[in-house]
Amino acid sequence: MLIAAALSFAATDAPAIELLFHVRLDYATGFYPWTVCAADFDGDGDADLAVANAFSNEVSILANNGNASFAGPVSYAVGKYPRGVCAADFDGDGDIDLASANRDDFNVTILLNAGDGTFTADSVYAAGDFPRYICSADLDGDKDIDLAVVNYGGNDLSVLLNNGDGTFAAPANYMTGTGPFSACAADLDGDGDIDLAVSREHKYVAVLANNGDGTFAAPVDFITNLGPYSVCAADFDGDGDVDLATANYYANDVTILANNGDGTFADSVNYAVGTVPRSICAGDFDGDGAVDLAVANEESCDASVLLNVGDGTFSAATRHSVGQSPHSICSADLDGDADIDLAVANRLGDMVSILVNDGHGVFPSSPEYEAGDWPSFVCAADLDGDGDEDLATANYNSGDVSILMNEGQGTFAPAASYAVGANPY
Repeated sequence: MLIAAALSFAATDAPAIELLFHVRLDYATGFYPWTVCAADFDGDGDADLAVANAFSNEVSILANNGNASFAGPVSYAVGKYPRGVCAADFDGDGDIDLASANRDDFNVTILLNAGDGTFTADSVYAAGDFPRYICSADLDGDKDIDLAVVNYGGNDLSVLLNNGDGTFAAPANYMTGTGPFSACAADLDGDGDIDLAVSREHKYVAVLANNGDGTFAAPVDFITNLGPYSVCAADFDGDGDVDLATANYYANDVTILANNGDGTFADSVNYAVGTVPRSICAGDFDGDGAVDLAVANEESCDASVLLNVGDGTFSAATRHSVGQSPHSICSADLDGDADIDLAVANRLGDMVSILVNDGHGVFPSSPEYEAGDWPSFVCAADLDGDGDEDLATANYNSGDVSILMNEGQGTFAPAASYAVGANPY
């Protein structure tokens, strides 16, 4: 698998900022990288990457060298067909752990950080039918990090509450409606607890309000455009409440749902992106204080960046070539220079593309790093406690997780792999 760094784009609606993406450089991951996330796994102060490799059944970690270049992947076996990976401190010891959703095993693998960015496959927990996405948040307000797993085959969501030590209670399942794709966690109704938004088939986002104790009310649907494959939450219009954005697989656009302030949402506003958008993330890419969006487009093999005008509306998307079949995108400061970079997991190219922001919205080149077989998801966190963001990929085919440690300058050490369940997604 490879991890790529690239982009070349100029923003036409923001003349004060030249936002460019330059030549793409790729990093190997595992086989069929599906999802990517970013976090400082090794504790060196920079953002590393984690990639879920669907066909190699592993998660790959790419350690940041400190300058947004990455060492080769270190992969960890997980379950069959890992489709999702997320990063958080599950056991409360101050370092960043990983969880992968393993589609064909109907379960979740927990990888606990040893404190230096290496991992052990500590435990496996049941989820629902064909889990395809996973996210983390303190859902019951007890100060530890819980999990929410989207089960495509069961048309439901599994909530696994943390016992406080990185072990989890049996899942509680909540119906979402037909064909749930992904989820995000945020306080959508402003009552101080964390709610869930689930994108699902056809053209809906289902919002499940938290009852205040980590249990959830029945879903309420809001209309998007066709095929909202991915959803994220942020305050796009700067009014103090949390809005939603979806990447719409069949409509080739992004939907913005502005929050009315009470957890209900205004009518959708749509913005064109590339062909078959699969994944969406948010960040202030041009440093103007407003939250922008980035989208991975599977069929057009590029990433779209939409800059926020400042009021929750967006300028026309600019598109930038990445690897083959980009499937997941995440944002983090990968080179430690206080601006937001991008990482894209490219499923067919078995690589991750790194798009490094130079502080003015310019994204120069980065090198390539290997991960596992079919990396399907990538995330970033400080896994080894050195203050920088490392990478982890879930590798679908090899059934493991690859860890790429950040070397402190945005470059990454070779990946280490850890076994998890079958087909982590």
